[in-house]
Amino acid sequence: MIEDKNLSGKSHAMSQQHLFYGQEVVRGQQQEYIQKVLEKYAGEPATEELRNKIYDDLMQEKHLGNVTIPFKVILQKDETGVRPDYIDILLDTRV
Repeated sequence: MIEDKNLSGKSHAMSQQHLFYGQEVVRGQQQEYIQKVLEKYAGEPATEELRNKIYDDLMQEKHLGNVTIPFKVILQKDETGVRPDYIDILLDTRV
C-alpha cells in the first residue's frame, strides 16, 4: 500500500489497484504481461516501424481483453547520438 497526500495536505491510502471505466486495473500484473508480449522485439533497433508494430500488438491485446491499462508507445530519439534510440511504453492508471 502506498500513502499519498492530496492537495489539501490530508493523507489517504492508495493501492496498486485503480478503476478505469469501472474495471479494476492492477498495474504490476499489466506491466508484467506487457513485458512478456514485447519480449519478441528485444534486440531490434528502435524505429518508427517497430513503434507501430508494438502499438498494434498492444491494441490487439487490449481488444482481446488481456491489457486493460491505458498506455502510450513513444519512440525516444537522442539527437546528440550519445544514447541509443529506444521505445518507451508509458502506463497510466491515473486517467
